[in-house]
Amino acid sequence: MVKVEAAVRSGALILTDGGIETRIMFEMDTALDPHIGVAALVGDPNDRPVLRRIYESYVEAAQLHDLPVIIGTPTFRASRNFAQQTGLRAEGAVRRLNACATAMHLDIRERSGHGPVFVAGVIGPSGDAYTPKEALSADDARDYHRVQSEALAEAGVDFLYAPTFPTVQEALGAALAMGETGLPYVVSFVLDHDGRVLDGAPLHNAIETIDSMASPAPLFYSISCVHHSVAARALRDTSDLVTQRLLELKAKTSAMSTKELIQLDHLEGDDPESFAAGIWRIHEDFGLRILGGCCGTDDRHMRALAARMAARPEQ
Repeated sequence: MVKVEAAVRSGALILTDGGIETRIMFEMDTALDPHIGVAALVGDPNDRPVLRRIYESYVEAAQLHDLPVIIGTPTFRASRNFAQQTGLRAEGAVRRLNACATAMHLDIRERSGHGPVFVAGVIGPSGDAYTPKEALSADDARDYHRVQSEALAEAGVDFLYAPTFPTVQEALGAALAMGETGLPYVVSFVLDHDGRVLDGAPLHNAIETIDSMASPAPLFYSISCVHHSVAARALRDTSDLVTQRLLELKAKTSAMSTKELIQLDHLEGDDPESFAAGIWRIHEDFGLRILGGCCGTDDRHMRALAARMAARPEQ
C-alpha cells in the first residue's frame, strides 16, 4: 500500500474530503451533540450511516477522476474537554470515540475498492477554534493532545492531522504530542482576513517556530476553514519557507467568518464551479497540491475540484 509520505513527496495532486458538520446541520434531519459534535454520530446506529455516506461521497469523487484522496476521522472534538462536557469519562471516552471513528474510515477505504485512500486522524484544538484566548500553552497542549494522538495512532490511521488551530503555541504542543507517536503528522492553521494566524503570528513565523522546535517536524503544513481569497492574501509575497512547507488548502465556500455562517439558517457561499476555480487558482499561483473543502462544501464541490485536478496537463 502506498504510504502518505511517499504520495506527498512524489508531488502528486491529492483530493481531500469536504464539509462534514455543515452538511449534517443543513442537509440532514440529524442533531449534532453540542460538545463532541459529529463524533457522537459514529456510535449511533441510526445516524452512523448518514455520516458514513458523506465520507463515501468524497471517496467516490476521487474515484471518478482516479485521484488519491484523504478522509479525516470525525474526531475534531473527540478530546478530553469536550468529552467531559458531554458527561463522558474522559480518557476512556476519548480512546473509544477515536477508535470507533477510525474503524469506520478503515472500513470505508476497504469497501471502496479505490486507492490510495489515506485516513487522517483528526485532532482539533482544546477550545473554540476561532477564539485564541481559549488556547493552551505549548506544554499544556502537549499533555492535552497526547491521549487523542495515541488513540488514533493505535487505531491505525495513516497520519495525524491537527486542523484549524488558532495559535502557534497550542499548535506546537499538538505537534510535539503527535510526533511522539512515530506517525507522520500535519499542522493546519486558521487565518484572519489579513492572512495571519488568529493569534497575530505571520504564517512564516508560525511554520518557522514549529519546524525549529518539533522533532520530527510536520510532514507539511496546511490552511483550513478559510475562503480561497483569504488564502491567496496570505500567500501573496510570502517567503520561500512557506512556499516549500505549505502544501494544503481545505477551504470553505464563503468569505464570511465561521461564527457568522453558523448563525444563518442556510448555507452561504460559492457554487461548486466557482469554488473549484478559486481553489485551482491557488494551485496555479502558489503550488498547493493537497486540495479540498471545509464549511459549506459538499460532494458537488469536491467533484468539480477533482475534475480540474484530473485535467491538469502531464508535467
